[in-house]
Amino acid sequence: MRSRRTRLLSTSVIPFVVFMGVAVGGMDATGPLAGSPVYAACNPCAVANPCSPCAAANPCNPCAVANPCSPCAASNPCNPCAAGGGGASLACAVPRLQAAARCNPCAVTKSCSPCNPCAAANPCNPCAAANPCNPCGAANPCNPCAAANPCNPCAAAACNPCSPCGAAGAIELTDAEATEVYDCLLKEMQAAYAKSDNEVALGYTAWRRFSKRAYPSATHGNRHVQNYANEAAKSYGAYEEAGPMPDGAKLAKDSFSVMADGSVSVGPLFIMEKMPADWNPDSGDWRYTMIMPDGSVFGATKGKGAAKVEFCVGCHIAVASETDSLMLVPGEYRVK
Repeated sequence: MRSRRTRLLSTSVIPFVVFMGVAVGGMDATGPLAGSPVYAACNPCAVANPCSPCAAANPCNPCAVANPCSPCAASNPCNPCAAGGGGASLACAVPRLQAAARCNPCAVTKSCSPCNPCAAANPCNPCAAANPCNPCGAANPCNPCAAANPCNPCAAAACNPCSPCGAAGAIELTDAEATEVYDCLLKEMQAAYAKSDNEVALGYTAWRRFSKRAYPSATHGNRHVQNYANEAAKSYGAYEEAGPMPDGAKLAKDSFSVMADGSVSVGPLFIMEKMPADWNPDSGDWRYTMIMPDGSVFGATKGKGAAKVEFCVGCHIAVASETDSLMLVPGEYRVK
């Protein structure tokens, strides 16, 4: 029989990746090409364009009600449209990224520029026959519905609960940006997690923080995270020399997502609690709990939704078997 670790590695995935996958912006039809059939046909976001990623008739429409990977699906715990939380913050953002997004060649203020991707004279016109990135081209690997497109919102591998597009790269922030965003979002995080009535969620920010600033974590969906530990887990600060954690040690990792347009949103709260010996040998006697941005408990070891956090157990045991399943803060972000 295969070992527990091997089984976990072969069956576990690290879903919860950076959110969201497919985002397109419309164009203003007031420029020199307004009313032109060429403009309408080549605009990849035009309502009349059957290849529009958001066309109602497009079976790969990432926002289609029938699409189980829709970022706005009611069943998606990371639904950015959910009233209970998880949507973009109205108070916090990254100004640098917002400014860059305003230079989007599809933005209203840029729609008539010579870089307009739908301009007939633009050699990079996305619908030009010679353009290998033609979004409607059958051979185009960037075609939203292409089988080879790793961001195909209908791809079987893309159907994780938090993203229609599977894994994506983290958005890099400067130290100042990461600190400003975290400080701005902290009250929103606390209010979101407090809805769970989980003891750790209610008090973790009073514990010592072991990360200098929020940093991107590939194993937590490329969200930006911070690491907290309670008094019983104070040896966590010794990092590789910390040794096994004692009963009662508790760790919390809050998170937030950053979008390319500078918007930010509260992510899940990840909790580890060291339980008495033999409480659950398969998890190293750790209880893993994940609390979603709307305050719902996604899953907890030996509790409701336990199967949903098995990937946590598998990942931590596989990656951090020599540090009592602790994934340590990267060196450059450690508080000494």
